[in-house]
Amino acid sequence: MKSIFAVMRKEIKEAFRDRRTLIMSVLLPAVLVPAIVLGIFYFEGQSVKQETKSGYTVAFQGSEELRSFLANANLKVIDSKDVSDMVLQKKADVGVVEEQTSSHSQITVVTSFASGSKGENAASYVNGILPSYRELRIKQYLATKGIKDDVFSLVVVQSKQVGEPNAFLKFMLAYIVSLVMLSSGFVGNVYLGTDIGAGEKERGTLESLLATPVSRFHIAMGKWLALAVLNSIGTLITLLSFTFSYTYALTNFDLGLGVTAGTSALSIWGSGIWAMVIGAILLSLTGAALQFIISIYSRNMREAQLYLGQMGMVILPFIFVLIPSLTNATAMPTWLYFVPIVNASAVTYNVIIGNVVWPLIGMAFLIDVVVAIILALVVSKFMNKESVILRI
Repeated sequence: MKSIFAVMRKEIKEAFRDRRTLIMSVLLPAVLVPAIVLGIFYFEGQSVKQETKSGYTVAFQGSEELRSFLANANLKVIDSKDVSDMVLQKKADVGVVEEQTSSHSQITVVTSFASGSKGENAASYVNGILPSYRELRIKQYLATKGIKDDVFSLVVVQSKQVGEPNAFLKFMLAYIVSLVMLSSGFVGNVYLGTDIGAGEKERGTLESLLATPVSRFHIAMGKWLALAVLNSIGTLITLLSFTFSYTYALTNFDLGLGVTAGTSALSIWGSGIWAMVIGAILLSLTGAALQFIISIYSRNMREAQLYLGQMGMVILPFIFVLIPSLTNATAMPTWLYFVPIVNASAVTYNVIIGNVVWPLIGMAFLIDVVVAIILALVVSKFMNKESVILRI
């Protein structure tokens, strides 16, 4: 074991002596991820504020009564003979056309497929206030017939939300974290994976290492564990940077998501932190073994980068398996705990949303450890093949 840890320490030291490794594995996830997440939330909040401040512009064609109603609803109304053209030319955020007959009034809300988020928000706002106009017109009609308008109180509709206030936010966090974990934890740092095998072959330093008294099995195990540790560090930094940035944005930016005042980050992602740690370690063990196999088999760094760059394609089928549960905000199905690679994301997702089943978590952990050990043995077999070592 001493020789394995000696090789592992040697690889980790060499990796962190390289500035590119520090930048790609530590600095970029720690700085770039919060900047991107907070930037997205900040500009989204600013966009909502700007829309609220400037208001929406409505291209209008209809009765004076409806025009006054829209104007009183803080909308900028522009009379137009061609409402559709105004919306298409983006001279108005949304259009409203009222066609009156002897018996009724028909109102059409006009939007464009290319109107953008402001156009969609404007349409949602107009559609939200038009029922009030409809009620107003009906009251006026009943008044002309001498009928009291208290008929509207016969049916009262109200909304009520039950359950945990932050449940939806937890689902959003679990959704994104589980996907980030798959892409970051399994694929890992392509530069490190390339250098640890193909890089040493290309520089000619692998032969010197194999000439030492340390067995090839121990060298393979040391390199594998070193790559797994480095991948785990990068993955955890990415996940934690995203999580803290996400929760900070939700609790400090006014995004209209109904976050309870004084909500803390811990109350949103709760015990998901330990699930992230376990998931990142398991994925890194498996991903590092595959990275090392590809790297040591490649003739040079260019070939290794070509192959390792395609590892992201491996996780696509797993993402498609996860999507139904993620989009429906439901717990992952039990059978996913028995599928290597994807079970790490399933565990993390279910723990964050509060669905903790210890026997299944233990089974997932055991399965991934067994898979990682099998891959590690394949790594050691590759190191004992001269046809692979001398493949240049």
